[in-house]
Amino acid sequence: MKTKSFDKYLKKRLDKKEIREIEQQAKLEFEALQNLQNELSEAFLEYMSEHDIGFNEAARRLQMSPSQVSKIKKGEANLTLATIAHIGALLNKHPHIVFSDA
Repeated sequence: MKTKSFDKYLKKRLDKKEIREIEQQAKLEFEALQNLQNELSEAFLEYMSEHDIGFNEAARRLQMSPSQVSKIKKGEANLTLATIAHIGALLNKHPHIVFSDA
């Protein structure tokens, strides 16, 4: 379905208030993902710095591809909870998620 026809479809099926609510929720989800990615990236970079390890050694320790480690460093990785726990174990930290008001 083309974008324009999808927009038309939405406007026929949803009122403006519903569209605004969906857009707001999508914005909050995006911001939450960015925050999680940035926090993980900062913790990982701090670990690399404190332990004086380079990129390749970090990939080896995590048992991940260089591409995935690069995404983690840049704050662009879309990780599973299991992978976050794996990284937390390497960092010797317990990851936790806190829900706060938006």
